[in-house]
Amino acid sequence: MLRIMDYTDLDRLARNHLKSSRYEHSVGVAKTARSILERFGRDGNAGLICGIYHDWYRYISAEEALDEVYRNRLSVEYEEIESPMLLHGPVAACHMREIVGEDVPDRWRLAVRWHTLGSKDMGVLGAAVYVADFAEPGRKHLSDKEKKRILTLDSLEEMVLHVIESQNDYFRETGKKNAFVTDNLYSFLLRGGRFED
Repeated sequence: MLRIMDYTDLDRLARNHLKSSRYEHSVGVAKTARSILERFGRDGNAGLICGIYHDWYRYISAEEALDEVYRNRLSVEYEEIESPMLLHGPVAACHMREIVGEDVPDRWRLAVRWHTLGSKDMGVLGAAVYVADFAEPGRKHLSDKEKKRILTLDSLEEMVLHVIESQNDYFRETGKKNAFVTDNLYSFLLRGGRFED
């Protein structure tokens, strides 16, 4: 039998571990990721687990995050070091087997690892979590109409492209720049790249 915590037990832990607003967001991501995956004939349970867990380390300090990176020799992006809040993805992926269960598949860990910046290597599950993190029902930066538009696009690749383009518009307005790995993902999708299971 697989040693992985079921969603109900993990949800109970998350309710006690996360701040109320972060817990509500995580539930939104979990349910949205499940819906996206099931729409494309994939395992919705994986979306539930990764969604409820993805922000487990969202509130660790910059010092703690950097310590985790160095202690565990995590491979991270330059932009994540420059903005340590982004390190909660790699740190959560690193500890996922300890919290969720030792049989957590690598593709689940990749989904959690890349939920902030995205990556062409994040897989179908990662793409679903990435989109859900951006467009779950509780997100205030998008109208309900825009969320529906994103979630009804014809493919995961189109959804991710739309998310990146929305972020690019925001970054242009604020003078910020996308991470290199996100730009690579964008180019990969524009060239017709597809996510793998």
